[in-house]
Amino acid sequence: MKDILLKRKTKKPIGNRFSAALIGVSLIFSATAASNENPQAISLREAIVMTLDYHPNLQALVSQERVWQGRIQQASVGERPQVSLMFEDAMGPGERSSPKNMQSTLTYSWLLQQEQIDSRVNVTKSEAAKLALEKQIKALDLSALVAKHYIDVLVKQERLKLNQMAATQAKDVVDAIAKRVKAGKNSSVEVQLAEAELIRRELAVEDVEHELKASQYQLAMLWGKPTQDYRLNGNLLNVPTVPAVESQLALLKQNPRIKQFTTSERIAQSQMELARIEAKPQWEFTAGIRRYEATDDFGLVAGVSIPWGDSNRNAGAIAALKAKQDVLASEQNALMQSLDTQLYVLLQEMAHSQHVIQTVQKEIVPTLEVALFEATNAFDKGQLSYNQFSSVRRELLSAQTQLLEAFESLHLQHIEIQRLTGTSISQ
Repeated sequence: MKDILLKRKTKKPIGNRFSAALIGVSLIFSATAASNENPQAISLREAIVMTLDYHPNLQALVSQERVWQGRIQQASVGERPQVSLMFEDAMGPGERSSPKNMQSTLTYSWLLQQEQIDSRVNVTKSEAAKLALEKQIKALDLSALVAKHYIDVLVKQERLKLNQMAATQAKDVVDAIAKRVKAGKNSSVEVQLAEAELIRRELAVEDVEHELKASQYQLAMLWGKPTQDYRLNGNLLNVPTVPAVESQLALLKQNPRIKQFTTSERIAQSQMELARIEAKPQWEFTAGIRRYEATDDFGLVAGVSIPWGDSNRNAGAIAALKAKQDVLASEQNALMQSLDTQLYVLLQEMAHSQHVIQTVQKEIVPTLEVALFEATNAFDKGQLSYNQFSSVRRELLSAQTQLLEAFESLHLQHIEIQRLTGTSISQ
């Protein structure tokens, strides 16, 4: 046991040992998988692209685009012109009984409605513009979801490595104590305690293995290939820097959820214009030809129809739309304040995670590694009980786990910041 730890001690500098372990696990998993079935290596960007190309939620929005194209086309269709044929002064009594006295009139009528059609098309186009923002929001949410699952898989791979290392160490301890029991230097109770610890470590390995398989399935399901055999070439140690608060707050305006309110206000404005136009009277013109059977003559006929009534009949609808704009402006301010707070908190948490990583990586883990080295020497000389020795090993494993969790938190916080600011999500 002492020789093993000495070899570990001279292999890498203490301060970089856990970093080497994190890098090593990715290489080990990749090499093992490639030697068996040569699975596809997938980067975070590739995982996001495949998800955006496949995911049914986005496909539904693509289909919805065709719906709006049809609505825009339909909005450009006005009322049909009318052709009328009317017979008068025929089939009656007396002089009107003969078709010779009949008058027939053929007319063509149409509405002046181009202004209303143009306004209706503008309203429909404004409403269709919301779909583009919905696609952006869905794409951002899906990209963030992919990134979170991607990080989750990487973290579980590293956690599996940590648990495997702990199980290997526990096995070495069991073997070392067993030899000392045979030599009469230790009690058999310590062997039983060490064996129980080994069982717990092996169980922890099995737990993480099952969790890792489930996470890999969940990730591949996002791009529609849950049974795909793949490996991730991401690296948890490629940590993002903490961005400046001012620059990130400025980017909040790019959030498509904020842009949705602007689009909704434009829609309300277009609807008000349409309501004003619809309140105006629509003039209908008629032109045609009249034939007089008695004299075998023709005459032109023409007319105009102007609706009569109050031109302010849509005043209530217009007032409601103005009030809706005020509501949208208030809701936009409320959302902006909420996002501002979320972003600021995330930036603070990201800075804290970075501080935790630096502290644990450069101070706590190296200190505990030295403590474990000295505890091993003392345990070998019989100067330290098994419980004390195990306590030191557990402290080191706990610190390594804390470091891994800090890396995970930093990545997840960065992903959420990218989602809030509407920027592209990448590792």
